[in-house]
Amino acid sequence: MIKPDPIRQVDRFLETEIEARALALAFASGLVDRLAGGEPVAREELHRLAGMPQAAFALFLQVLAGNGVLRGEDPLRLTPDFRAALAYRDLLEAKLWFANLVAPDVHGLFAELLCDIPRFMAEARVFELFRYDRCMEVTPDNLAATAEWVNYTSTLTRYEAPACLDRLDLAGARAIMDVGGNSGEFVRQICERYPSMTATVFDLPVVCELGRHHVAGFPQAARIAFRGGDLRRDPLPAGHDVVSFKSVLHDWPDEEATAFLDKAAAALEPGGRLLIFERMPIEMRGARLPYSMVANLVFLPFFRKPGFYAAELDTLGFVDVTVQTVGIEMPFALVTARKRPS
Repeated sequence: MIKPDPIRQVDRFLETEIEARALALAFASGLVDRLAGGEPVAREELHRLAGMPQAAFALFLQVLAGNGVLRGEDPLRLTPDFRAALAYRDLLEAKLWFANLVAPDVHGLFAELLCDIPRFMAEARVFELFRYDRCMEVTPDNLAATAEWVNYTSTLTRYEAPACLDRLDLAGARAIMDVGGNSGEFVRQICERYPSMTATVFDLPVVCELGRHHVAGFPQAARIAFRGGDLRRDPLPAGHDVVSFKSVLHDWPDEEATAFLDKAAAALEPGGRLLIFERMPIEMRGARLPYSMVANLVFLPFFRKPGFYAAELDTLGFVDVTVQTVGIEMPFALVTARKRPS
């Protein structure tokens, strides 16, 4: 039986900006929830719910119908394909939120994105979201601000992690440390697959506090510890035979990424494994760029080919370096290596 592909099922409704913005409005207005019960709903009831002039509402419905969200004229229903995508509503709404957030940066600074990266980073408002200075002291304001992007990246990890873990065999490993491990979702899934595994998430203090809340409701919570620190300054804790980086290293220039790998190598137990799961440069291969990819476009300058990581691990003395390409909504690289035994 073929497994469903949640990311592709969701991205199918995010191919153009107008369609995606109409869908976001359908969620915000309660239209999707009203139709999700399964019973057809009269057009006039939805008109009142949307609160739009008649002409605008007619266009709104046409856009949703053209995008495969709605079918019928009166009464209206959700299509079977969209109902299937609603099984991954958290992913759908997270992608809508972030794409619509970053689109103005791409619109207004497109030339800078391609030609002047320092200016793009200085002027793009999206980078205000990822404020690490708000992640050091645990306060209500810092928790609220940081939760915006932690919730988003955690949702992505929920659906990206299986593509990585299906290609890994961690049998026999006893303790993993996920560096920059965010909410702990990545190691939670690892602990779910390997009942004897324990995990440590190393991240900034506010992120760790959010992570404790995230995993608290799962059976694996007792096996996941959070260690607050700053990777730029602090050493990594020892005692782990697996160290992982999931969607972390692309956030940093080459010099910092190299330094982080060096710290991971020092902390890893002899004979232990290091794994990196990262986005690679965008490759369209003749296809058109869908609106859903605008979320990745703002990080365009930071995606590396896996050879960078493989070469660095070789320099650090790792052996059995392997690279796998994993296709999700864009190419990912899974790089694994083993530290030499003492």
